[in-house]
Amino acid sequence: MDLMSNRYLALSATVALFAISSSQAALVITEAMPSSNFSGDWFEITNTGPSAINLAGYYWDDNGPTGADGAVFPDISIAVGQSIVIVDEDNADLADWIAAWGGGVTAYSSEDFSGDDAFSGLGGGGDQIEIWDSNPNVGPANLVASAVFGSSTDGSSFQWDTSGNFLGVSSSGVNGAFASTSGGDIASPGAAVPEPGSALLAALGLLGFLRRRR
Repeated sequence: MDLMSNRYLALSATVALFAISSSQAALVITEAMPSSNFSGDWFEITNTGPSAINLAGYYWDDNGPTGADGAVFPDISIAVGQSIVIVDEDNADLADWIAAWGGGVTAYSSEDFSGDDAFSGLGGGGDQIEIWDSNPNVGPANLVASAVFGSSTDGSSFQWDTSGNFLGVSSSGVNGAFASTSGGDIASPGAAVPEPGSALLAALGLLGFLRRRR
């Protein structure tokens, strides 16, 4: 086997390991609005993995793995690359919330959730969101996504890219953020910000180059 083939196999293994690692951390919290001017708090989850994820039985709260004050997800499936939004609004008001953001947002009401607290309010002075693959208060559970934020700006969300890198407070025209038609909130619900210059895409491009050189 020549040197080029050895490099190709080594890089293939690296890409495979990267893909496995990525699939284990497929859910990312990509936006949170703790201080809306017109609606309840909300946050956005994005599936960055290679396959759809069903969230039935998953659990989220803002107080860590103890305290029994979180919510249990209903039968919700997130497609590859899809973002969904969990809103602290009644089902009757959810359509108006979606319309205020231009429509096309996949959103779920806190009424759809069960558990001790259907929506743990997001503190404007700083808070966290943690998502587990089951209720950590009743048995073993794995933390699958988390986000921490500081004091909020009224009417502006916090944003993270699809690798979980914190992007700061939303600004109109930046990272897809715009103003809602109600209350003038600034955010980009339903449209996650991708990570620029994905290392995986770069590696795949290099693989193609090596193949051409063989």
